[in-house]
Parts: sequence; C-alpha cells; structure tokens
Amino acid sequence: MFEYFERIMTYLVQIALWTFVLSAIIGVKCHDFISPPTTVKAKENNTVLLPCYLNTFSNDGAFALSVKWYQNDNLLGDSANDSVYLPPRHKLWENGSLEIQQVKPYDTGEYVCEIARPEPWGVVRQKHAIEVLHPPYVESFPGSGFLQVKLGEEVRMSCTGSGVPYPIITWTSKGEELKLLNHREVLVFTASDRYLAGTYECTANNGVGEPAKARIDLSIIYPPDIMTSRSWVHTGPGHRAQLECRVSADPQAKITWLKGEVVVPLDSRIVSLVDGEKHILLIRNVQRSDFGIYTCRAINELGQGEIQIQLSGVPNPGVFKKNFDNDMISSKDTYTLIWEVDSYTPIIEYSLWFRPYKIGRGLNRPEWTKLTIPAEHSSGPVYSKSYTLRGLRLKTIYEVLLVSRNRYGWSKPSPILRFATAGAELRDDIVTTVQLSAGDDNAIPLNLRGVAALDTAAKPILMFLLIVLNVFLSNIT
Repeated sequence: MFEYFERIMTYLVQIALWTFVLSAIIGVKCHDFISPPTTVKAKENNTVLLPCYLNTFSNDGAFALSVKWYQNDNLLGDSANDSVYLPPRHKLWENGSLEIQQVKPYDTGEYVCEIARPEPWGVVRQKHAIEVLHPPYVESFPGSGFLQVKLGEEVRMSCTGSGVPYPIITWTSKGEELKLLNHREVLVFTASDRYLAGTYECTANNGVGEPAKARIDLSIIYPPDIMTSRSWVHTGPGHRAQLECRVSADPQAKITWLKGEVVVPLDSRIVSLVDGEKHILLIRNVQRSDFGIYTCRAINELGQGEIQIQLSGVPNPGVFKKNFDNDMISSKDTYTLIWEVDSYTPIIEYSLWFRPYKIGRGLNRPEWTKLTIPAEHSSGPVYSKSYTLRGLRLKTIYEVLLVSRNRYGWSKPSPILRFATAGAELRDDIVTTVQLSAGDDNAIPLNLRGVAALDTAAKPILMFLLIVLNVFLSNIT
C-alpha cells in the first residue's frame, strides 16, 4: 500500500515539474516579440511595414545583435552584413521592421524576421505574410474568342481567372446569368439546339477594382431547317400565286424549287425571290398546268431538308360566320347557318354535313346527315351563303361542317361548328370551332366525300352508261 502511494506521488511531482518547464518556455516565447505575427492585405502600389520588435523591457540582456529578413526562404537583408543589399523599394529600419514601398503582385508571400541574440538566448523568428491585392484578369479558351461546333456535338469553353484574392467566375448568355451549380471556369454542354448559339461572357470578380470580362462567340452549324406558313395555296388561272418556305441553315443552303421531281424552269413568268430566310416562288398569270405539288429543297454540306406545298384551284375551306339572328328567334327547332368560301373559280355546289354532338371518342357516334346545296350565281372570289336547318331536336347540341366544289374539285372540310337548340347547355369549350386533323374520328369520312362528288360530277356519266347497257341488252334479246 505504501509503495503504491509513493508511485503516485512520484508521478505527480514529474507532472508538476514538466508543467513548470513548459510554462517557462511558453512564457519566454510569448515575450520574445512585442509585435504579433500578421498578414497584411495591401492594394498594389501601397506601402507595407512588417514589424519585428524584440521584447527588451525585462533588461535581462536579451537584446538584438542583428536582424535578417527572408521572403519565401530567400534572404532579403542582413543588418550585420553590408554585402547583402536589400532589393529596390525595401528598407530596413533600426528597430528591425521591414518597409516595402509600392508593393507589386510578386511581393506576395511569407516573410520571416530572424533576430540573433547573445548567449544563452540564441535566435528567435517571427512569421508575417503579405497579400498584394490586385484586380482580376481573365483569359478565355479558345483564345480567339470564337468557337464553332456541329449541332449535337459537345461544347467546351473556359475562362481562367487570376488576381488576389482569387476571383469568382460567372457566365452570362443573351443577357441572362447561367444558373450553374457552382462557379466554374470550364463550361461544358451539348449543342442540342441551334438556338444555343450566341455570345457567352465570363466575368471574374474578386472585389478589387473592376471585374474582368471575356467573350466567346459560339457558332453552331447545322443542316437546313425548313418550314412554311401555308402548305396549301389556292389560286386560279390568270391570277398570281406565291409559294413560300423559310429556310434556316449554317452554312448557307442552296435552294431549289421542284414540281414533282423536276426542277421548276424560271423565266419572266415564274420567278424565284429571296427575302432573308424567306424564299418565294412567284407565279404570274397562273395556268392550269401550274397546279400540283411543289417542293422547296435546301442543301448544304451538312445535309438537306425539304417541304412540300400544294398549289390548287379547288376552293379554300369554308368558314362559318356568327349569326346574331339565331339568338332572337323564338322557335328553337331551326338554326340558320351562314358561311363564306374563298374561290377564284365559281362555286358549283356545297355539301353540308351535320349530326348530334356526342362527347368522347369511339364508334357509337351518330351518323352524319348530308345535304347537297346548290350555289348561287355570284362573282368571287368570296362566296357567301346562308341555309336554315329545320326539324332539329330540342335540348340537343349539333355539329356541322361544310365542303365546297368548283370546276377543279372539292375543298377540304371546314372547321367543325357546334351549336345548341333550346334547353341545351353550350359551354365555351364546346362552342369553339374545331379544325379537323388527320385521323380525327370527328372527320367527315373520305368515302362520303367521294359520294358527294359522285352525286354531281359522275351522275351524267352513270346515266349514259346505263343507256348504253340497255341498248346492248335489247340487241341481244
């Protein structure tokens, strides 16, 4: 028991002794210098003073014999050696401080003040640092400021910044800052859309002076992209027709107009015009042989594109007009329709199709009812007509469409018009006219349109064939 207690006391004495020694050492170190270590942030061309003040208040004889200054381990000056010359703009004061005038970016670094003292005190050192603040600089890649890629390729551009402190890089395009996850020097993305082309600007900002900027112009080359505002153009003999296609391409594309697979011969009557991206085929004094399907074809080194436009003499689709008198009529088993049709050639007849409207899609829709309505003699090109549907059911919503025929054939169907008889609620989403589209089960069946044409155009031919057949059968009998 006594031996165990003796060991504990021995450990405590050793701990106390080492604590005293360390405290003495730390106390000496803390009192070697009056000035603390410091990091000086200074703008370019300012003057910086790095202190090196030795603690001599104790009068213990630990005074400075000499002072040396180092920058990044390179000796700058030695107060005890006159052969060591301070660099320009540097000055060593008698109290050991180092002054640097008109600091430059390359003055940035770690500085060490080393003081030699007589024995037994020896050498002491203190570290300082200088950060010379200077405005940012940015260098772009590619250095030319121009980058060209193909549509779908990877885009890689960068801006390398410099300055103290190190700058933050941001990017803008088309006047808007790009929302990036972090501030990147390198910008990488896929040129998935030709509209990504344009000027990209990077900005380096470190809060010192004005931000630095660099611009990179991105060009995305792509095969021709073609569109048209009208894929079907109505005209008539003796009139003028204008076919238009809008072509966007980089490099610039060569444009060719074809009818079928034959290049359209250009002359004083048929002229090709260009207005920016818009290409026009102008046909003066249209002839019946001009009717057909035309192709606007564009070709550049990256590929080709084309779009077809039909030039036709058949009427434009009819348009139903609002009839305010319907709201004033008390009898609700009738409805008066008013329509207009554009046609350079006189309208021969109309085919009006109507049926009760049923919400939804499927095979249980009501059948269309067809009415053939003769046209009135009038001069074009706008033909107007009104017609009253009678015997309609109450509390019913109907839908109706119109096709028109002139000497060149039947028009495309008009947009569907929906109307209601008394007691039926006609919501805004139902009353709006609906344009037919391919595969729409609202569309008028093509075979019914054929019947409509047959009723008028083919009826005389059928009657003639029947007469011939009767004569032939009579001769046999």
